Amino acid sequence: MDVDAALKVFEIFTGQRNGEEYFRIINLAVYETGMMLRPGADQTDTRLNFLAAAIAYYRVQQIFAARERAAVTYAGKVLKESQNSAYEYSKLLVRDYMQICSDLIKPQHFIFSSFSSEEEV
Repeated sequence: MDVDAALKVFEIFTGQRNGEEYFRIINLAVYETGMMLRPGADQTDTRLNFLAAAIAYYRVQQIFAARERAAVTYAGKVLKESQNSAYEYSKLLVRDYMQICSDLIKPQHFIFSSFSSEEEV
């Protein structure tokens, strides 16, 4: 993984040259992606840069959605549901890149189930 490569992909996602402005968030996303890696995974795989950029984009959209949640009205501030579709799409983007990188990262969701025999009822 490379922070500079993730920054360039992040700029593709945002459609602007604003990577330097969000460098700390991108750096944190690269770290977060590194923590997801399976032991022995190829850290130079290009897909990881895209996953890190998608995570950074998601974090930025989370920040924007939190800011938008408080609407200013005549009587004061009122909490409202966010209409930020970029936030919703950023979640899908992260999910898709996690799926693309599934052979490189640890499973993120676990399903626990138990089995019992009929005689234990």
